[in-house]
Amino acid sequence: MSIIRWAFIFCVVAILGIAGCKNKRPFDRRAWNDGDGIDFPKRYMMVDDLLATHKLKGLTYKQVILLLRYPQRNSHTDRSFYYDITLKMSGIDTAYFKGLLFKLNADSVVTDVQIFEKTAKKKEKK
Repeated sequence: MSIIRWAFIFCVVAILGIAGCKNKRPFDRRAWNDGDGIDFPKRYMMVDDLLATHKLKGLTYKQVILLLRYPQRNSHTDRSFYYDITLKMSGIDTAYFKGLLFKLNADSVVTDVQIFEKTAKKKEKK
């Protein structure tokens, strides 16, 4: 009887371990920038923890740079910048994009932080 109970406990623990493993990991400043400059393979695992454990609103642009290093895009027209999280290509076209967007006020203080996603529309073949 005890072998059956241990087997049951082992199965439950294994199932919970697999179900709980959703490719999430704590934010790590060094690992955030691992990659080749185009692909950052660890960011998608850390972005939720970053948002949950760091108060990003209210930071200055320079403070964000000290934390995350330089962003992939800066917009000077609408005072925003973003970091690539996930980029999937289809040939030379972007098929899917996920980014972390920061919006700044006139004093370069972060007023909003949001994750945004874009999926390319499939072109119809004629």
